Amino acid sequence: MFFGITATAIATVATAHIIKPILDDIFINRDVEKLHIIPIFLVFIYLVKSVGRYFQTYFTAKIGESIVMRLRNEMLQKILELDMEYINSVRNGELISRINNDILRVRYIVSDMFPELSREIVTILGLVAYVIYQSPILSFWTLVILPATFYPLSILAKKMKATSKRSQEKSADIVSKLTELFNNIEIIKSNSTEKVELEKFQEENRNFFHISLRGVKIFGLVSPMMEVYSSLSIALVIIFGGEAVINGEMSVGSFFSFLTAVGLLFDPIKKVSAIFNKMQDGISATERIIELLNIENRIQNGTEKISDIQKIEFQQVSFLSILNNISFSISKGEKIAFVGDSGGGKTTTINLLMRFYDRDSGYILLDGQKIENIQIESLRRNIAIVSQRVYIFNDTILNNVAYGSDEVDSNRAVKALKMVEAWEFVSKMEKGIYTQLQEFGANLSGGERQRIALARAIYQDSPVLILDEATSALDNRVEKKIFENLQNYFKNRIVIIIAHRLSTIEDSDRIYLFSNGKIVGVGTHQELLEHSPEYRRLHNR
Repeated sequence: MFFGITATAIATVATAHIIKPILDDIFINRDVEKLHIIPIFLVFIYLVKSVGRYFQTYFTAKIGESIVMRLRNEMLQKILELDMEYINSVRNGELISRINNDILRVRYIVSDMFPELSREIVTILGLVAYVIYQSPILSFWTLVILPATFYPLSILAKKMKATSKRSQEKSADIVSKLTELFNNIEIIKSNSTEKVELEKFQEENRNFFHISLRGVKIFGLVSPMMEVYSSLSIALVIIFGGEAVINGEMSVGSFFSFLTAVGLLFDPIKKVSAIFNKMQDGISATERIIELLNIENRIQNGTEKISDIQKIEFQQVSFLSILNNISFSISKGEKIAFVGDSGGGKTTTINLLMRFYDRDSGYILLDGQKIENIQIESLRRNIAIVSQRVYIFNDTILNNVAYGSDEVDSNRAVKALKMVEAWEFVSKMEKGIYTQLQEFGANLSGGERQRIALARAIYQDSPVLILDEATSALDNRVEKKIFENLQNYFKNRIVIIIAHRLSTIEDSDRIYLFSNGKIVGVGTHQELLEHSPEYRRLHNR
């Protein structure tokens, strides 16, 4: 890269220098010998310049792309490690914009702008040294104009940076809006709100257009401003240089060589000014990236690894205004259930157990050990969960079932699919477990997606199994059959079931009744029917 930049700069200076012998020796002195030699040197100069540019382009692109690849990996790693609290507070489009659009802006700096800036600065230094060598007096009148350009350019740079930041934020808004639209396309079509959503997007797009146009206006001022300054400088050179030629103090060739160098000098100066303003966009993107990378997680990782969970205890656990002094325990071989109206705190309790969030007070113990002391990865590998929201990846059924496990075993996957009554529809597919599922499982029904998610949890073979409304999309017959199949699987495991359909949890060892963040009843199905009016209301509705 350094060779390419240096070769390009030297060749540029040589281009100005060769003007002197062309005019003085060939055209004025009519030197025939040099007529045949100088053009060869001219071709050689441009050959060196071309080779230098090639090497610079290749190596800077290679370095830039490797930096961007590493940065994108680090950003994704950071996002994946961030607390759920932060991820839920930020729009998906904002995160996508930072990991894609912002990094592309940084790539533009590293791969394109920085090498070009380096080359132009070296070229400027070479040409400045050359014009001073040619004529210190003329070079003074040439360079005296330059300091006057710094102040207006610095003002434009500040405005460009502010505009770039707003542009990046608005770009994130557009990505967020598109993500929202594509994720909710079914509800949009079912409510015939395509025009409404299009109008909302057009407004966002219009705002982005105006901000981008403002950036174009600011950037567009750089070149005309530098043209005016360069014309003033060249005018001074013609006045004072012309006097020197008339007075016999400078040859015509030397003057035009000097004038060529001045012309070549202002071209890289204009480019540096333009690059400096363009870089404000990349600097703003870099600041957004650094801001993300510097976010500190509130949830700190533990150090202890576990390979099994024999007992889970919640001791007077509270969290925000959602949970208030929750206490319960469950040991291996037991199956408990959480029931109650929506918003009662059932899923939040599970989120605390998964350490998606940390409780505000109380203790959560696993085999007598505080949950904060356990490595988060180790904790979650010992818990298989089927959440209310079903997650299906754009991959084969086999890979979806085996997702999160260390090995992909087709026989084990088929066994899991059979246990959750999914093998019946999977076996009828042309490619069976190797069938490619569409994004979000769009080529499956709601019940089929739930059974794939259930099979994934069974495949993991973890000591703790959590089913959060895991069969809500299934009919009673299929649901009953699945729970019959899983009876042997439930043995020697900790099983926690969250359900609104009480028929699925009647045989639980204990049922915890949640209401407004508190446990207001505990017992078997029969005990709660006898003693809890709230449970009877849930049962009879």
